[in-house]
Amino acid sequence: MKLISYKADGKARYGVVTESGIVDASTRLDKQFPTLRDVIAADALDQIQALIGEPADHALDAIEYDLPIPNVQKIMCAGRNYRAYHEVVEEGGPLQYPSIFGRFVSGFSAHGQDILDPKAGEQFDYEGELVAVIGKAGRHISEADALDHIVGYTIMNEGSVRDWMAMGTQNTPAKNFYKSGGIGPWIVTADEVGDPAEQHIYTRRNGEVVQDAGTELMIFDTKYLISHASKFTQLEAGDMIATGSPAGSIIGTEEKDWLKPGDVVEVEIPAIGTLSNTVVAE
Repeated sequence: MKLISYKADGKARYGVVTESGIVDASTRLDKQFPTLRDVIAADALDQIQALIGEPADHALDAIEYDLPIPNVQKIMCAGRNYRAYHEVVEEGGPLQYPSIFGRFVSGFSAHGQDILDPKAGEQFDYEGELVAVIGKAGRHISEADALDHIVGYTIMNEGSVRDWMAMGTQNTPAKNFYKSGGIGPWIVTADEVGDPAEQHIYTRRNGEVVQDAGTELMIFDTKYLISHASKFTQLEAGDMIATGSPAGSIIGTEEKDWLKPGDVVEVEIPAIGTLSNTVVAE
């Protein structure tokens, strides 16, 4: 099931994507569910699933995509999490623990919207990632139970400003430039995606494939990341955990041809879909 948040006729809505378009769940469900996050938190997705056979209310090409969870509380990202890309840290050994940092929701644009090449930075980079969306809240979650806490998956182009990463020891500024990344286009429920360790990420820049790798190359898999994060924070419904980006980002190339206005960045994970954003100057 594809769950989508979107805007149509000047209103924020959510629904389910079918072969004929979008069935608007936000006007059909009880008013106790003002957002998709509320539906997920109440474990009421069966009410959306029951709508799949109804006529579509909106065509996909007639709506404005919103972030999959517009009112997401926490977006956490795993850095340096792919072998053959970030396996060695400064000390020369393999990572022993995940590198986790937070991102603000204001740092992202939805599918089909522009992402901003920041005027305060010069080294704008792409990073295609698989994102797990939490469906069931939890604390101190075991790895064995971790996948049971996922409602579904979406896609992220994390968007990093590399020269700002060299200005200090923290990731927060470099990873949170306004609308520097993308998330979307929707959430595909976990039952349809399957094993998060058996997905494939393709990132294209202006049609050219620049990242092409499987999620089995993660150093810390999705189960571990969820368990680890739940040790220091309460995971809530709608929270997102981005699982890292494979080789192919600009930082790892000799040319260092940073993103510039006019570039189109697409991140495809076949089981989910394709996230597309165009770079414009801030």
